[in-house]
Amino acid sequence: MKNRLLSLGLITLVLAFLSWLAETLFYGDINAEGMLQESFFLPLTFILALIGVVLVTVSIILKRRR
Repeated sequence: MKNRLLSLGLITLVLAFLSWLAETLFYGDINAEGMLQESFFLPLTFILALIGVVLVTVSIILKRRR
């Protein structure tokens, strides 16, 4: 179970990084009218990063309790 939590947490952190990378490469610019271009990738990055950090932390806590 602990290895699954750690693996899932690391995969989630990688997905958060990829989401952030997509945001910075394709969005986040100011268009010709002066409007900021945002996408769903930015909030998704924070959500995935938070879930990943929680999963890795729980995995480490469970490993130390053993």
